[in-house]
Amino acid sequence: MNRIFFYLLLFVSILLGSCFTYIEEELNIKPKLVLHCYLIPQKDTTILSLTNSSPLFGRNPIKSAPVINATVEISDDNHRWVQMRYYPGYGVYFIPQAQFPIKEGKTYYIRASAPEYETVSSSCTVPYYREVNFEFVVEEHTRCTHGGEPYSEPHKHRYLRWTDYKGEENYYMFYENYDWWSWSWEWDSDTGESYYTDSVLHNAWGLLWADHNKRCIFSDHGQDGQKMSALLQVHWFGTRYDDLSEITLLQTDKHAYLYQSSIWDYNGDMAFFMLEPTKIYSNIKNGYGVFGAFTMRTYAVENYNVQYFK
Repeated sequence: MNRIFFYLLLFVSILLGSCFTYIEEELNIKPKLVLHCYLIPQKDTTILSLTNSSPLFGRNPIKSAPVINATVEISDDNHRWVQMRYYPGYGVYFIPQAQFPIKEGKTYYIRASAPEYETVSSSCTVPYYREVNFEFVVEEHTRCTHGGEPYSEPHKHRYLRWTDYKGEENYYMFYENYDWWSWSWEWDSDTGESYYTDSVLHNAWGLLWADHNKRCIFSDHGQDGQKMSALLQVHWFGTRYDDLSEITLLQTDKHAYLYQSSIWDYNGDMAFFMLEPTKIYSNIKNGYGVFGAFTMRTYAVENYNVQYFK
């Protein structure tokens, strides 16, 4: 039996060894332009980031950095082009809306070229802002289950609720702007206790988290014209979320939705070594990145009630 087991292991090791082919040659992957730009009618300036791609493997790795010698142009008819200027202070290209306005429902085109790179291009259509009857609802609970885990202490359910605009594809993202405190502590080796030293008030702006550790990025696929809602992560009484002050609703085009969704899927897959990373969405011809658009409206929330919007 031991001899059979030995030969079995030997056979498996030879089989696995024959599955590998070692390549010593350089892959010679040329870097490409990486373009990121979102058109936003509510902002006074359009900003574009243009960098180079950086292959993960190679004898001479190339670092990603702003491409400063590019010609970047934008158009609203694919014939007449307006050049965007480079701003060294932030490493981006820009154009004020006073010079090139961005309007809802209109299609725009972008192209960028630089020495030693292929010219990249793309297009997108700015969505209309639709009234969706946004609501922020808080319910108090004592006993319930979330993700299979029982909650038996008082806590709050925070819901985002809105009505989808009927008859068209719609995509939504929700951001929050909130204040929160951090506290500094030091350890006293003599007493074996920690003590408070300082506190700092922070301001943050980022995508809201939905329940089950998902980001607040939604499509109306299968829910056209229906009431939509999202249960945010559950929080106990007295947390920093009592200070939630603003919620910004982005109504995006499909490109922005697919790109942002793939970014979060990619980050999630990278946390598990057995999973193959998700391919990040791109609508940039001959390059990488995204050229998309969204409209935005910020709602002020005070004592969990929507008071007004900007």
